[in-house]
Parts: sequence; C-alpha cells; structure tokens
Amino acid sequence: MPKITTTILSLVLVTSFIVPVGFTHAAPTIYADAVLAYTNVERYKRGLDILDSDRRLSEVAYVKMEDLFARQYFEHESPTGESVSDLAKDEGYTYIAVGENLALGDFDSSRDVVEAWMDSKGHRENILSETYTEIGIAAGRGYYEGRTTWIIVQAFGLPRSSCPAVDADLRAEIDRLEERLDILKSLADVREERIEAFKGTAREKQILINAYNLVARIYNSTAEDYRELIEEYNDGVEGFNDCLKSKVAVNH
Repeated sequence: MPKITTTILSLVLVTSFIVPVGFTHAAPTIYADAVLAYTNVERYKRGLDILDSDRRLSEVAYVKMEDLFARQYFEHESPTGESVSDLAKDEGYTYIAVGENLALGDFDSSRDVVEAWMDSKGHRENILSETYTEIGIAAGRGYYEGRTTWIIVQAFGLPRSSCPAVDADLRAEIDRLEERLDILKSLADVREERIEAFKGTAREKQILINAYNLVARIYNSTAEDYRELIEEYNDGVEGFNDCLKSKVAVNH
C-alpha cells in the first residue's frame, strides 16, 4: 500500500551581527520610524524593494530591547538561550527566514544608527538582504552598565506566507482515505480467510467470493483516489520547497 512521503523544508536563516558603538555626549531622540526610513533609503538607493513594517516583528524587536536592558547583556542570544527566531515564534510570526541587528551607544541621530550598521559588513548584509521583505524596529533609552544610553533593535523577516501554502485540507483527506484503506484491507483479509476455510457448497462459496470481490473493488477504487491525492499533495510540497530554496538562495 503506498505511503505518503513529505519533504517540507523548514529553513531558518538567522544572519545576526553585533557592532558595539562608542559613546558620545549627545543624547538626541531616536525614533523607530526614522530608523526604518533611513534603512529603506539605503535599499532604495541600490534598487532593492523597501521593507514593510510588521507589527509582530516590531514586538519582537521591542521585547529584545527590553530584555537587553533588563538583564544587562548585549548579545543575540539571551542568557537563557533565546534568539530572534525564538522570539518570532513566541509572537506567532511564522517565517522562512529571520535576522537581527543590534546597536548600543549614544548616537547623534536615527540616521547615525543606520550609518553605523552600514559601516559593518554583517549589519549591512542584513539591511541590504534580498531575502527579507519585512522588518520591526524598536529604539529605547535606559540604563546599561551604570549609564544611560540607547539600544536599537532591527528584526528582519521573510514570512512563510511568501511561499504558496501546502493544502492542509488535502492532507487531511489523504489521512482519511488511508484510514479507510486500512479498514478495507482488514475486511478483505477476513473474507479471504473465510473463503480459504470454507467447507460448504460451491454456490455458498461463490457468495463469499463475490463479497470479497466487492470489498476488493472498493479498495482498489479508494487506492486510486488515494494515489492521485498524494501526487497532488506532493506537487504542492515540491512547489513550496522550490519557493523556499529560491527565496533563501538570493542571499548566497
């Protein structure tokens, strides 16, 4: 009996880098919207699509910023092991790829934050990545290692919805047919055993044979439907996987 084989890829591209920035005496206001605008200016100048602001990624960035202040660390992975991918999952952001930029320091302006990132190879690659289509940004000022300073977080993402979803209803129907095939196979086996053990007349035996053949016809018809649905489902899986590979491959 054919068994369904699925190979849905779950690719996670986490391209995360950190560049500590030296302190200055200025303490202007830095706005997340302005950081987004300057980020998209850099992309626009190079003919890249601008990044759309996403509410869930903005929450991811805000949670990360708050955690950096609260637990006094400056790393992409928290002291308890959480990364941007974990925060995205917690926020319900289903993704193909996620990434993160962090900045800490007393910057002169929102533009200076983006310029500092653009001067760093890793940050620059995130900002100019053709993989990402969405972004969330958080900027906050608070105490870090005994002084007041800014922490700015960019959370980049490529949502799973960027690729055509595999039909969940189709998979459910395949599972239902597989259960039916198992029942029909068991019924056919029972009727076959009865035929082999039967000691009565030829007429009575033929009735048993006819009953077996009826189950066999239903089984074969159901199996054909089952195979066709598997083929359709696997075509969808292949299309989804091809999309995943193409989306991530643009950066490699």
